[in-house]
Amino acid sequence: MHINFKITYVVFLFVAAFLILKYALPFWHTVKLRHQTKELYEQLAQSNVPWSVAGYSQQGRPVYLFKTGSGQDTVLILAGFHGDEPVGFHLAVRLADTLYKNPNLINACLVLLPVVNPDGLLKGRRTNAREVDINRNFPTADWTPVYSKKRFFPGREPASEKETQIVMELIDRYKPDRIVSIHAPLRVNNFNGPAEALAEKMAEYNGYPVQGNIGYSTPGSFGTYAGDELKIPTITLELPDIDPQKAWQENFKALLAAINFRGN
Repeated sequence: MHINFKITYVVFLFVAAFLILKYALPFWHTVKLRHQTKELYEQLAQSNVPWSVAGYSQQGRPVYLFKTGSGQDTVLILAGFHGDEPVGFHLAVRLADTLYKNPNLINACLVLLPVVNPDGLLKGRRTNAREVDINRNFPTADWTPVYSKKRFFPGREPASEKETQIVMELIDRYKPDRIVSIHAPLRVNNFNGPAEALAEKMAEYNGYPVQGNIGYSTPGSFGTYAGDELKIPTITLELPDIDPQKAWQENFKALLAAINFRGN
């Protein structure tokens, strides 16, 4: 009887430890990352990086912009279309900080928005303050008001959202030669428009697969708008489910390669 009790107790401890590792730790990491994300966003205005403001979100939060470098080409890097993908925001902010301190690393003009959708970012949700998926709100030929899930709500009409309009205005103003849009968590260099060679160059550094088709329908997406319709080489860099440090290790050189890319 005593032996059976000890065995039962050990099994109980094992199961409890397993459940903690499986559920509690990931939850804690999510809570911790959300707190770090909020702090980082709030610190941007006081950081050494000379952020400017490209516009304001639906709730009046700044959509920050960093511009650096020079050269014949202009490169636009965007992150934070979806507020529940904070690692891309951290990656973009660290890139801005690094290039501010080391401008000689690039030979092009870089325009960088670390978070397109700050309202969603600070709430940890995909959509903006009006519950619109910004990455389904662009005025593409395939835009539709029909959607399968609430998180894909495209808005009541294309380009209805302030965040969408800011991105469109930046493209009109800077006329980028190539674009990288950072998302998660599919681990792929997805390309739209004439960008396969650019995706392959990035893959040399991050090791992610190169795909021209993400595998599901994305009406009204930014990739379709900028890449397929405006014919700007556009990469959707889909990070895997990793922490900001790992994302930096895997993608810093890939992002530099995209900025400095020379190809057809």
